Amino acid sequence: MKSNHIVLTTIYEPHVIFDLQKNISRYGHLDDTVCWVVGDKKTPPACAALCQSVSNLGLETHFLDVEEQDRWGRKFPGFYRQIPFNNESRRNIGYLHALEHGCERLISVDDDNFPAGDDFIGSHSRTGKPWSGRLVEEATGFHNICEHLTIEPDRLIFPRGFPFEMRNKRNNYKSVMPAAEVIIGISSGLWINEPDVDAITRINGKITSKKYHGPPSLVLSQTTWSPINTQNTSVWHELIPSFLCIPMGFELPGGCIERYGDIWSGYLLQSIIRDTPYHASFGYPVVEHRRNEHDCMEDLRLEYWGMLLTDWFLSLLREDFRPAGPSIIDRVLHLSVFLQDAGRTKLPRWCPEEVQDFIDQTAKTLVLWANVCRQIKG
Repeated sequence: MKSNHIVLTTIYEPHVIFDLQKNISRYGHLDDTVCWVVGDKKTPPACAALCQSVSNLGLETHFLDVEEQDRWGRKFPGFYRQIPFNNESRRNIGYLHALEHGCERLISVDDDNFPAGDDFIGSHSRTGKPWSGRLVEEATGFHNICEHLTIEPDRLIFPRGFPFEMRNKRNNYKSVMPAAEVIIGISSGLWINEPDVDAITRINGKITSKKYHGPPSLVLSQTTWSPINTQNTSVWHELIPSFLCIPMGFELPGGCIERYGDIWSGYLLQSIIRDTPYHASFGYPVVEHRRNEHDCMEDLRLEYWGMLLTDWFLSLLREDFRPAGPSIIDRVLHLSVFLQDAGRTKLPRWCPEEVQDFIDQTAKTLVLWANVCRQIKG
């Protein structure tokens, strides 16, 4: 079985996989890497031939079209029904294929994340390994990874999903030695060209990430969090059950909630790994984000409910949730019960009743996901 499983979903022809093949070949990782490309209803049929071409070049690449996904989904019908089409959460199907095929390290990318030249697999290979260095610790509880990017024009920016109540502060971290064993459980690489920021930031003016100037790994203490997305992010296999990309598209007043499935997933993971050896790391590998075409005002509409709810969501996880259970899957199930109760009793007064329905559906999807992971892991 191969150790490194790359997963991406696309509605285009994902030419990025040719660049991944070149990088992985250059650094000698072809024999230990496989790629899963998860299609959707809008994905062009030519994607299958493109994936085969990359396989012929030595990077084993599997295209999961909708028919193949439907066949696979019959094994887990309850969970499969929760994953909408035309939605980034289709990548969850790729995650589970990787788990079924014995991956050690899941690497999630987007179809517009191109390797920037450093050893893509080699840098992600830190995931799952012990860390003996210092940890980043912020008194505020949050670290802005975008401060480690050289931005033009020079201005303070924050990653998509960073709490708004903390956006009037700069990093002021301590470098502390860990008090117990540390394992890098998740690694989130940074970006040049287009940083992963929210629509509000983009509407305020064009920005470009010119360079990452931080260390190879910024490992956070478990009391310090930062947004984790599905662009250029690797997860150790034991933590895959905590990395459900939350299904989006739920109808709420004024539209629906979108573009926060990966952000909430990353925060759920950081809440679940507390008091375990696992920590989150940021830094290399760096990818060039050649962002697909977007309408910033449409993105703003889709991000509206995520922006309104995330600060409340973070306060809930950090202040009220204490993970319990001997395994990661047990902790996910405990979190599901917690979220269901919070949706009934702890929502802000200004929330319409549909938000409770969304939180309840998310909690139920976590149960289905955890049970599928348990079934696969045996």
